[in-house]
Amino acid sequence: MNRQRRCALLAPLLASAVALPPAVAAQAAPAEPAAVQVPAAPACQLKPTANAQNRVDVVLTGFAANQRVTINRAGGRPADTRVDAQGNLTAKNLRDGTYSIRAQGRGGGSTVPCADAPAPVKVDIADADVVATKPDTPTVPCNQTTAVTFAGTLKGTGTGDVRVKWVGSTGKQSQPTVKFTGPSTPVPEFTITAPARANPAADAPTVTAQLTVPQQGSETGVSSEVFRVTLRCAAGT
Repeated sequence: MNRQRRCALLAPLLASAVALPPAVAAQAAPAEPAAVQVPAAPACQLKPTANAQNRVDVVLTGFAANQRVTINRAGGRPADTRVDAQGNLTAKNLRDGTYSIRAQGRGGGSTVPCADAPAPVKVDIADADVVATKPDTPTVPCNQTTAVTFAGTLKGTGTGDVRVKWVGSTGKQSQPTVKFTGPSTPVPEFTITAPARANPAADAPTVTAQLTVPQQGSETGVSSEVFRVTLRCAAGT
């Protein structure tokens, strides 16, 4: 009888003895599998060499780290080389032609054709137009300052960033960069403040604005006409 009671009392003690501390339990738990990273596919592009005619840079990406490769040009001698630890390589100033890359060693045996890199899209701005959008009421109190807002539009061909410049008659300027997508792209609005007049018999306040595309690279600049806004004054102001 007493032996049975001792066994019954030992059971919870044994259960607590085999319980692991939280830190140990965490170590004993099976680790979650790491996320599998899919390697980039090997690729080759031909880019024109800067300031050299009939020469190209052969740009390799996505190969195995430090993999040996053979650069082949149709009608030319093959050249053995090795990509870097990131699987990339740029072979500069090579003779223009039809190229392909053959991977060597582990995971090798495949041939990657070299494609021409996409030609940069040239932006050519042909015209800049300006209109006034505010004030949009028939008359304004000319004894108070008035905000005058101008909107601009660029016209041309190509796609890319274009730097523009607003110049107002009050001396205010703004030089935003516009993501141009031909044939027509709006420019961020430009607001200047027309001064108040002290005497209702004086001339109505007038402001002007001009939108220009400064010369950028080989492109010549263009300018809009100077757009003039003369306020229509409410009676007695």
